[in-house]
Amino acid sequence: MRQKHQLLSALCFIAILILLGLQGYWISKYYNITKQNFEKEVNLAFEDALKKEFSIRADSVQQILKRKLLDTTLFTITSRYKKEDKTVIYHIRETKNLKDSFSSSFSSSDLNVLINKENKKQIMNLIVEKFSELLRTEDLDNHIVYYRTQELGKFMVKTTNEIDFDTTRLRPIVNRYLAARNIFVNYSFYTKDKDSTTNKSTFNQALLKKYPIITRSLPTYKHKAGQNYVRLMFKDPFSYILSNMWLILLSSIFLVLLIAFCLYYLLKSLRKEKKLSMIKNDFISNITHEFKTPIATTMLAVEALNEQSVRQDEDKATRYLKHAKNELERISELTDKILKISLYDTGNDEVKKESIQIEGIIKEIIDLYTLSEKDVKITFKNNTEITHILADKLQFQHAIANIIDNAIKYGRDDIEIDIDFLLDTSYLVVVIKDNGPGIAKSEIPFVFEKFYRAKQQHGRPVKGYGLGLNYVKHIMHQHKGWYSITSNQNGTELKLGWPI
Repeated sequence: MRQKHQLLSALCFIAILILLGLQGYWISKYYNITKQNFEKEVNLAFEDALKKEFSIRADSVQQILKRKLLDTTLFTITSRYKKEDKTVIYHIRETKNLKDSFSSSFSSSDLNVLINKENKKQIMNLIVEKFSELLRTEDLDNHIVYYRTQELGKFMVKTTNEIDFDTTRLRPIVNRYLAARNIFVNYSFYTKDKDSTTNKSTFNQALLKKYPIITRSLPTYKHKAGQNYVRLMFKDPFSYILSNMWLILLSSIFLVLLIAFCLYYLLKSLRKEKKLSMIKNDFISNITHEFKTPIATTMLAVEALNEQSVRQDEDKATRYLKHAKNELERISELTDKILKISLYDTGNDEVKKESIQIEGIIKEIIDLYTLSEKDVKITFKNNTEITHILADKLQFQHAIANIIDNAIKYGRDDIEIDIDFLLDTSYLVVVIKDNGPGIAKSEIPFVFEKFYRAKQQHGRPVKGYGLGLNYVKHIMHQHKGWYSITSNQNGTELKLGWPI
C-alpha cells in the first residue's frame, strides 16, 4: 500500500513537470512568434511614418513655393493661345530677367483660359496652384530639383535645405503610427551617412543588448550631408509581448495551478483515507478486544451455572450471575457509545436545551472521579457569578467528563486537575487544566478527529477508542460554542466556550 502511494505521488509529480515543460515550450514559442510580429509591425509603422514625414516636408515646400510664384516682384505670369493645339500656354518669367522663363499647359478640363484684367487674380491663383503641384510631383517627389529658371531653382534648393529631414519632426509621427498598432515601447533613432536598405548592418553586442530590436534602414532624402539613412532602435519589447500574451499566460498559470491543486487534493484525500483506515482498524481491534473480554467472562459464568453443584450453592450462583450482569452492562455501555457515534455522524441526535445548574453538575463529576484507582485531586473555582446556562444537561456532563477521563487515563500517577469558570464576552468558558505529560505539538491539530489517539508520552499503553474529544467537538458545535487546546510538557489545558 505504501509503495503504491509513493508510486502515485511520483507519477503526479512527473505529470506536473511534463505539464510545466509543455506549457513552457508553447509559451516560449508564442513569445518568439510575438517578438517576430513586433519586429514586422514596427518596420511597417516606421516606413509609413517616414513617408508621412516626407509628405509633410513636401507640403510645406509647396505652400512656400505658391507664395513665391504669386510675388510679382520676382515672377511674371503670362498666357498665349496656341491655335495648332487649341490650348493656352502659360509662361513664368523672372521679373528681372524675362528671358529666364519656362512654360507649361494644362488639360482643358483643369485650366485652359487666357489671362485678362477681369480674371487675372483668380486665374493667377489657379496657375500657381497647378505649377506648384507640377513642381512637387516632378521635382520633390522624385527627390531632385530642376532649374526651370535660375531664381526658381535656387529658391527650391534653398527651401528644401531649410525644411530638411529632422528626427524631432519625425518622432511624433512615429509615435502616432506605433500607437495605432498598440505599440508603446521606448525607442531611439539611429542615423548614418551610409547604410544598406537591403541588409542588416552588423551592430556591436553592447548596442544589441540595449536595443535588441532594430528596424531596417530607410533613406531620409536629406539634401544636406549627414543623416542620409535612419533606423529605429527599440528596447526590450516585453510590455508589448506581455500585452499580447497575457491571456495565454494567465490561462496557462491557472491550468497548472488547477491541476496541481487537484493532484494535491487527490494525494491528500488518499493520505487521509489511508490514515483513517489505519485508525479504524486500530479502533476495531480495540473494540473487539473490549467486547471479547466481557463475552468470554459471561460465557464462563453461564457455563458454571450449568453445573448442578453451582446452582445448588446460592452464594456461588449469585456471584456468577453478578459477574455476568456486570459484563453484560459493560457490553451495553460499549454498544451505547457506538450508537452515539452513529447518531451524531448522521445528525439525528437531539439537543434538549434547558436551564442547568452547572456548579452542581461539576461537583457530581468531581465526586465520581475522585473514586478512581489513581491518586486524583480535582479543584474547582467559579470566577463568575453565573450558576446556570442553557444547554443539554447530558451533553454538558459528557463534554466535561470526557476531558477529565482523558486527563486521568493519560496522566501521571499523582493527578491534579483544575477546573475554572471564566467569562469571555457572551460565553462561559470552562477551563480544565491538568499536570499530565502533555501532547506533542505535531499531534495537537488531530486530537479532535474521530478515532485519533495521541501517542503516550510516558510509554504506558492506555485503553481507548479515540472518540472522546471528537464527541466533545460535536457537542460544542451543536451548542454553537467553541473549544481550544494548548499543551506542553507541564500539562494540557482545554477550554470550552458555552453560549450564555
